[in-house]
Amino acid sequence: MQIVTQSGDLGPKWFHVALRAMALMAESDTILKSNYIAGLLGEDPTAVRKILAKLMKAKLVRSFGGRYGGYSITKSPAKITVLSVYQAFETQSTSYDSVPSTGTELFISLVISKAENEFQAILQEFTLQDIIENKSDLLNRDSIQNTESD
Repeated sequence: MQIVTQSGDLGPKWFHVALRAMALMAESDTILKSNYIAGLLGEDPTAVRKILAKLMKAKLVRSFGGRYGGYSITKSPAKITVLSVYQAFETQSTSYDSVPSTGTELFISLVISKAENEFQAILQEFTLQDIIENKSDLLNRDSIQNTESD
């Protein structure tokens, strides 16, 4: 299970970096180098490469080796759900029966499982294409608001 609410408005760092990197790749006509992606995202290139490696393992991203190599997405942005990106980063959770019992573990586990299931259901509703399309809408709205306040 993932802990999104403790990581801020964008969720865990790996999650928003993965989504933002994939959006960059989806909008590019060419393959992108990891250093270039890291620079645009303001992130450490090594961390970005680790994230890209997990996305490759999940078959969401492919890499091209060599001097002119880089990364690209494997499918149309409309076919990549936000949930599939989230699921590419499986983390270990603690089973309720693996800790000393205080009698509350089972109920806590049920609450967390229910929240996780609802969270994943929401992520399933959105695609990488949705992120790309709404990016433009937000940028246009911001530029309009900035113009109006001048």
